[in-house]
Amino acid sequence: MNLRLTSLFLMTVAAAAPAVAFVSADGAAPVKVEEEKKPTVLKLGSIVPETVSLPDFDGKSTSFKDLRGKVVILHFWSDRCPAERHADPVFKKMEGTYAGSKDVVMIGINSNQIELGTEPAKDADRSALYGNLRKKVKEVGYSHSILVDHGNKVSDLFDARSTPHCFVIDKKGAIAYTGALDDDPRGKKGEAATNYLVDATTSLLAGEKPAVTTTKPYG
Repeated sequence: MNLRLTSLFLMTVAAAAPAVAFVSADGAAPVKVEEEKKPTVLKLGSIVPETVSLPDFDGKSTSFKDLRGKVVILHFWSDRCPAERHADPVFKKMEGTYAGSKDVVMIGINSNQIELGTEPAKDADRSALYGNLRKKVKEVGYSHSILVDHGNKVSDLFDARSTPHCFVIDKKGAIAYTGALDDDPRGKKGEAATNYLVDATTSLLAGEKPAVTTTKPYG
């Protein structure tokens, strides 16, 4: 499912844009106009700022400062995307693989504004919010955190375009892999499928660079 990426998100302060001078037709003094600043977008090899933080359904925040020192498997998730019918059980199996690991953490992010609804006030009672998302997480049986990205702040930062768009981030916070979950978008290969996230994570834990660092996300 394509994410609705509409908001601009600046996690770091961009350098001042150069001024452009224009001279009016009547010979008046030049007017300096600042060029529009472009939003920060993370790419392969970029360090995810420690200040990037999102809440879960109940308002508990997780920041990338909290995640430093761990390999982070990150996926942008939807409760209604058809591609998730294949992805959800694969992620669930991965939970079992990394259960109890001190070196690996899985994080899901929902950035679909239709699914999220209106952003709650800071002091709002969240217990009745995100009903459909809570239901879906319970149905799938997820135990890893699902965070909510109101305003597409983090999806814009990662340039996430679909669900599931996936990333593996190394212990220092650098993006080591970006793209698809696996090479089986139709879910027909079974055990023969190549799981890019598991392969990248295994390489990083061994102190090696992933053999595959970029693929085209599906969904």
